Amino acid sequence: MKPAPLSFLLLALVCALSGCALPAPTSGRLLGTGPTPVSEAFFEVRARHTDLVSVRVVFPSDAEGHPARPADGAPLPGLVLVHGGFVAPEGYLWLAESLAARGYVVAMPSHPLDLPLSAIDNGHFARELLTTPPEGSLLEGLVQPSRIAVAGHSLGGVVSAKLALDGGFAALALLASYPDPADAERIPSLAVPSLSLAGELDCLSELSRVREEASRLPAPTVLAVLQGVTHFQFTSSDQRDVEDGCAPTVPLDTAHERIAEVLSRFLHAALAGQGTGADDIRQVPGTEVTAR
Repeated sequence: MKPAPLSFLLLALVCALSGCALPAPTSGRLLGTGPTPVSEAFFEVRARHTDLVSVRVVFPSDAEGHPARPADGAPLPGLVLVHGGFVAPEGYLWLAESLAARGYVVAMPSHPLDLPLSAIDNGHFARELLTTPPEGSLLEGLVQPSRIAVAGHSLGGVVSAKLALDGGFAALALLASYPDPADAERIPSLAVPSLSLAGELDCLSELSRVREEASRLPAPTVLAVLQGVTHFQFTSSDQRDVEDGCAPTVPLDTAHERIAEVLSRFLHAALAGQGTGADDIRQVPGTEVTAR
């Protein structure tokens, strides 16, 4: 048997040391049919020269998992969704599906040890995936680069604020979260609409602290407080809230409906250059709204 060419051996060595990305998907796996089918696909993005960042993308689709576009063929708005600390991205799949059914392309970057602070710029790499996707992939031409927001829950919100301050995003949504106090001097320079979405009964990101930090965000900004909602109702399970003696007073399904509705109304307005959508958010049941 002939020995393998040296070039092949070198390529194999590079792949072994740094990881080789999988081919970019051209279609996704159907998650739900519903009125609007939704699918997911996994991309591997090259980061920091040697790292591969896994990004789950959830998008409106047809029944075969191919992207569904508006009748006029216009590209869709996008969202980079950053998970909370020690909560896997899967914990927010319910929210990504709900937003995708409303016409958004949602990119969910992974982080080492499920800790967003371990690799803050993974959110930027997820945005770059949406703006400059691999040629021939399902994302090619799907997202409007100027209409991409960033959102994050808890520690993911801290990271999302840092990403928004770095630029490149058109809106910021903090879910049961607030900016890092270390960024206090930078906050006045935030140049995009922002949303602080809080749970009234949150025992981790306490409402008093969320209100205080939300008051420091520059206009246009909106604070929306959901009555009876707790910290982990922003994820797929509120069992930890219950175990910690911080029980919600609204069912998880109701909390999910209201969280998704408030966030989608904010995104609809902010990504269309129409402020924060505060008046529309006020129509969501069980929501207290303060806007500037």
